Amino acid sequence: MEAQKRYENPQPEGHIEGFTIFCRTNRASIAVMLCMLFLTYGFMLFHFSFSIDTEECIVLQMDFFKGWIGINRYGLVFTKWLTGLLALPPGCAAVLMVLTTFGYSLAWMYFFLWIKPADRSPSGLGCVFPVLFFSSIPMVELTNFQCQSFEIAFAMLVCAAALLLEWDWILSGGILQLLLSVLLGVWCFASYQAFVPLYISASLTSFLLAYRYRNDEIGGRVYLVSIKLAAVFLCDYVICSLAGRLLMFLAGIEAGAYTDNMIRWGKEPLSEILTSLRLYAGDVVLARNLFWNRGYFFVAVGLLLMAFRKIRRKNSERKFYPYYVFVTFLLLASPFFLPVLLGAPPVIRGQLALPFVVAAGAEMIGERFLEYVKILSAHYRAVRLAAAAFLFLLIFRENVVKDNRLLYSDYVVSQQENTLTERLIEKIETTGGGEYTVAGNVEDIEAGSEQDTAASGGDGTATGRVMDTAADGEEYTAVALLGKWSPACNPSMLQGETLGHSFYEWDQAVPGCTCKRVLNYWNVLGYQYRYPDDEQWKRANELGEGMPSWPRDGSVIRDGELVVIKLSE
Repeated sequence: MEAQKRYENPQPEGHIEGFTIFCRTNRASIAVMLCMLFLTYGFMLFHFSFSIDTEECIVLQMDFFKGWIGINRYGLVFTKWLTGLLALPPGCAAVLMVLTTFGYSLAWMYFFLWIKPADRSPSGLGCVFPVLFFSSIPMVELTNFQCQSFEIAFAMLVCAAALLLEWDWILSGGILQLLLSVLLGVWCFASYQAFVPLYISASLTSFLLAYRYRNDEIGGRVYLVSIKLAAVFLCDYVICSLAGRLLMFLAGIEAGAYTDNMIRWGKEPLSEILTSLRLYAGDVVLARNLFWNRGYFFVAVGLLLMAFRKIRRKNSERKFYPYYVFVTFLLLASPFFLPVLLGAPPVIRGQLALPFVVAAGAEMIGERFLEYVKILSAHYRAVRLAAAAFLFLLIFRENVVKDNRLLYSDYVVSQQENTLTERLIEKIETTGGGEYTVAGNVEDIEAGSEQDTAASGGDGTATGRVMDTAADGEEYTAVALLGKWSPACNPSMLQGETLGHSFYEWDQAVPGCTCKRVLNYWNVLGYQYRYPDDEQWKRANELGEGMPSWPRDGSVIRDGELVVIKLSE
């Protein structure tokens, strides 16, 4: 009865009432989504390990966040300030991320259902989009960064609210909805650059849904609707960029080079850029590595078949149908806008538009399939249940299992790192009378740290020095780590882009950066040592030439106030 009431009342009084009715009438979908959320991130909640960059966020505090402001991620800093998470508790961040993922999943389910006609009964596939999206490997890689995991999930929720208010303005008018939409859009863009192409994909998806299900409202003004969508997006982007520059000027922060360094146009030969883009497209479409499955290929084929099926008849029945087909092509191309702009494949955690398109496309194809089944078959309920079971079996097989292998790998690596750290600290203590000092309070650490602008962190933030001196003026022992240490893997483990990798092997391309990572990691565990100065680094490299590698005798030596650890050649 509740479902019937909902669909007999096409315009509930406001989104609060509409969302309440939505939750009541979609309990089964919400329950399935909750189960899949727990299957995806349950291991992370019960087997904690903190990720790359988390150590710097804890040690450097506001110096770390200044690096974010310098690359226009001030939205993340604002979210942390708003929620009181400037001093990061990593375990709490993981829990908040899962809760917020549940929140944005509900928001996107509601938005996609809201944009469809009110006289249609739900297909039961409303949870396909959020489950496919949050279980994708790019999202798991991204949310593994505890320093920003909750904030990224919150930005996804803000993105859904921005689009909902934008369409509210397009369909019903109202300057307040437009202003709120722009405000939320700016907040979303200022949280993470990957939300810019994701917002494009989301806008194109919403247009396709509105054209199909609200053709009586927008069928005669598709160009005007498109212009409005594009104008709001450009307004969000321009305001985000200008506000970021203004904030950097007022705070006296220099612009970071993280995003600029990603752009390869003009830095590499054209032939190499085109080859890398071609290989990347092949990897995505043909699923030639761990990060992608064949979902994009099947979604692309399905959406194009839907668009071209009986195109002559549809063109005579609906206005601007060729434009609908054109937007379908744009939607399928939107995940490649960022690689083309950069001239190189983006980092996996930055490619959010691709899982968004796959998830939205899979839901649209599934619903269209069920529409035909409802017309042609008397066994609609059985077919719907079988289709839903098949989809979620595929999601579990292709996404959830890989996600858990990656998270398990990260946990195993963290256990090995802890063991290695204890052995190294013990070796330092017993080598030439060395000693360690337990880290002081957060204020002392922040006061003694300084930012190293020459090196970049794993996700684009400036890599900082560990504290040079203790709060009472006593100087810490300097430690130089040479080479790297890689964890041992078993057959169930998978190494992703960041998941399953160690602090002891990260940032090897930047001289001395792995040492900074490890010293910051030790700092988080309570062991505080000083990063070597230039003279000490020169001396460490000289000593390292004749040293054996860890764990052999002589791999840890002391030279005055300098300890040299040779992990590998």
